[in-house]
Amino acid sequence: MFYQEAIDYIKNIERSGSDYGIERMRELLDLLGAPDKHLKFVHIAGTNGKGSVSAYLTSILKEAGYNVGTYNSPSVFCYNERWLINGKPLSDEEVAKYLTVVKECIESERILRNAFGIGEYNPTAFEIETAVAMLAFFDKECDVCVLETGLGGRWDATNAIEDKELAVITPIGLDHCAILGNTLSQIASEKAAIIKDVAVTCNQPAEVMKEIENPYVFKDGKKEYRKAKVVVCKEPIFLSGDLSGQRFLYDGKEYEISMLGKHQLTNAAIAICAVKQLRKKHFSISQNALENGLKNTVWKARLQVVKNAKEDFNITIPQDKVLIFDGSHNPQGATTLANAIKDLFQNRRVHLVLGVLKDKDVKGICEIVAPLADRITCVTPPSPRAMQKEDLLAIAKPLCKGICDVQNDIKTAVQNALRGDCDVVILCGSLTLFQNLNDNKKTK
Repeated sequence: MFYQEAIDYIKNIERSGSDYGIERMRELLDLLGAPDKHLKFVHIAGTNGKGSVSAYLTSILKEAGYNVGTYNSPSVFCYNERWLINGKPLSDEEVAKYLTVVKECIESERILRNAFGIGEYNPTAFEIETAVAMLAFFDKECDVCVLETGLGGRWDATNAIEDKELAVITPIGLDHCAILGNTLSQIASEKAAIIKDVAVTCNQPAEVMKEIENPYVFKDGKKEYRKAKVVVCKEPIFLSGDLSGQRFLYDGKEYEISMLGKHQLTNAAIAICAVKQLRKKHFSISQNALENGLKNTVWKARLQVVKNAKEDFNITIPQDKVLIFDGSHNPQGATTLANAIKDLFQNRRVHLVLGVLKDKDVKGICEIVAPLADRITCVTPPSPRAMQKEDLLAIAKPLCKGICDVQNDIKTAVQNALRGDCDVVILCGSLTLFQNLNDNKKTK
């Protein structure tokens, strides 16, 4: 397949929906020659911070001289971003090549099953994309792979990976409750199921820690508990910060990061703790590589100060304005954004360009961020799960202290906001907002 054919193929499968389980994923990997069994993995689950921690670890391991594969989702600006080699996405040609291999493998299995009258074989889009990751990382001879779960952990396709160097559990909160459970302990139990032996986490509520310390798998329909060594990272101490980044102390040493928000100190602390455990597993990571890796980490659309807007998105930022991209999509993420607004933009007028998916806690998100905005423009994210801008307006408008309106085009909304009377413009509410920003279309 050529690239567009490959994209059409995966989009068509996405329309069929998803179901969860690791048996089919394991079978697909084995049909492909089990490429994962030749690789080493750091596996990350959690509600918030997965992407940031994976970005920190990727940057640190790359700085240490390792050839690093990274698999995360969803992608932000382009589809290929979910597969990274040393921080760079696979090319269109590579994505097409690996998707073709997986497609042909699935079709061959279907023919065989049909010949023997065996049931259907229909891997989900995420399972196919996970298989692409394993093929690419094996083909590129990656020394270590950083995997981020798609949803949950126990039945997530990435948990078909049997051997792991380390599991990492980032902060856990209430999200995807219809699938994972309605309590913190239920959600934590699902995410903790990625733990095989050693795990790193941060300070979590007692009911969450109980599940992390007692992970289990189902074997013959019964729970089988694993003996887990859980290492809790120490608390980072904030030193200073501005729009260029933050400085903090961890375990007596000073570190610097470019990412904004106090929550990033916790994510960085988790990464530092993970590095210390990897060293015990004979990974050679110097203190210099750790420090430089943290400092050089960039994670798109997470309180990202946009610097090359004209070149990347054809958006013009006036000299006295600031543009922020933030894809936080739940109340925990909204709280992080709200705290950043309070810390970084006191006495500055803030214009939110807001778009949210309708299956999220929209009211909860709006109650947290809308009162901090001097103006809000509601937009509809490019997703079948999107809340329509008019419906979002009805929720946000009573909470906003200034004008609240709607705009049809996301990029136009951002550019108009930058031309307005607010000092800071923040595009926020969902990662899907950023998918079409760099398609070279000019603003209206």
